Amino acid sequence: MVFAISDFKYIDIHTHFFPPNLFKAIWNYFEIPGDDGNPRGWEIHYKLGNEQLVSLLKELNILHYTTLNYAHKEGISEGLNEWTYNFTMKHKDAIGFGTCFPSDKNKIDYITKAFDEFQLKGLKLQLLVQDFYPFDERMFEVYKLVIDYGKWITMHCGTAPYSNEFVGFKNFVKMIEKFPDIKIIIAHLGAYEYEKFFKLLDRYDNVFLDTAMVFIPLDLFKKWKFNLKHPEKELIVSYQDRILYGSDFPNIPYEYESSIQGLLDLDLDRKVYEKIFYQNAKKTFKLN
Repeated sequence: MVFAISDFKYIDIHTHFFPPNLFKAIWNYFEIPGDDGNPRGWEIHYKLGNEQLVSLLKELNILHYTTLNYAHKEGISEGLNEWTYNFTMKHKDAIGFGTCFPSDKNKIDYITKAFDEFQLKGLKLQLLVQDFYPFDERMFEVYKLVIDYGKWITMHCGTAPYSNEFVGFKNFVKMIEKFPDIKIIIAHLGAYEYEKFFKLLDRYDNVFLDTAMVFIPLDLFKKWKFNLKHPEKELIVSYQDRILYGSDFPNIPYEYESSIQGLLDLDLDRKVYEKIFYQNAKKTFKLN
């Protein structure tokens, strides 16, 4: 059966919201061509204010969305978490995620505040930008706190669309083996190492994967000769209860709908789509 985007309702668990000055810095980074091997030089499709971004998600029938942001240096995470809290107070459909930086001396204090006072759902960690290993000992207290509070971590730990020394399955698995009870969402289905990350789902009931920037037209990154490919359809069907829909909105060089249409092109059963697009996230985050 052929489905239309309008046939479903959605929870997008990989959307970004930053203070305006940080958004502008991120957009400038991506749009200025680089010679460092990173996928720069693309045009951000949605350079809008936060209120406009929220309105656009509502128009697309996105009933809930995350506030993923991350600190690129020490000393700013506490302020980012307070900004996120204020955002979630204004936008009740938002799923609030905080962040932290390994070298912050007060990270346990401000993370505790983020969970206790701000009631944020978890933390976003971006290893490509923050430059630390997932098994960095400076993060052990943070992981223990996340486990104690029953919160979540969304982590970019895969090697796509480019990599550094801190990402990759071999680094991530050291962390999850030491903290097997941690609740964690692996961004981008673990691309490029799809099969290795999917197999983790057999061992850890508290590990999920999100679909952000995976099921998109493959020629988008052809300019940079990245080996972006779609995972096998059978993996999506087999692990349908552990996959969460994500888009990476708004820092994407294509229309939002591509993130959905790419999944619909797999021609899966309606119940599979309902889980991935909505039900899995609703259950995971206990949303009304």
